[in-house]
Amino acid sequence: MTALRTVGVALLALGLGVCTAAGRSDDEKPKPVPAPEFTGVSEWLNAKPLKMADQKGKVVVVHFWTNGCVNCVNNYPHYRAWQDKYKDAKDFLMVGVHTPEFDAEKDVARIKERMTKHKLTFAVAVDNDGANWKAWGNRYWPCVYVVDKTGHVRNHWEGELGDDGAKKFTARIDELLAEPAPKAESPPAVAAP
Repeated sequence: MTALRTVGVALLALGLGVCTAAGRSDDEKPKPVPAPEFTGVSEWLNAKPLKMADQKGKVVVVHFWTNGCVNCVNNYPHYRAWQDKYKDAKDFLMVGVHTPEFDAEKDVARIKERMTKHKLTFAVAVDNDGANWKAWGNRYWPCVYVVDKTGHVRNHWEGELGDDGAKKFTARIDELLAEPAPKAESPPAVAAP
């Protein structure tokens, strides 16, 4: 009976872990870390090539997705809501990093077709080799990161947002947009000859 109970507890813990991963946020306010630079992008869609370093002064939402993932599709309404709400905000940028799970998802024409079908107009970095996935230490599709105006990751969410997650992240985006832009760094002083 003890062995059966141990197996039951282990299965329950495993099940709770899977459920948590399906929609997990970092509520504990971890220390902000610099957002990784975009790297190894196969192609940019809806934008010229972007660099994270050039986005200082903007709140950047980076979300990892793939066009064959039903959980990613379930986040599309939230992405559309953000792209509509912040369309005129010069200090906001949303970037989808499309990292395929399967070879068929690497087809750029298919990515474009799915974006058009679902009215996704944000910038997309096609990450066919997974370089950005690795650089960000990403683990799940979908996953959303919010980067502040200083270029630091302030929040992330693993899995579907759902209505509660979308409300929480919209409020967080609004909070970060209200923060002052970082002061421009002065170039180092040059000593007189």
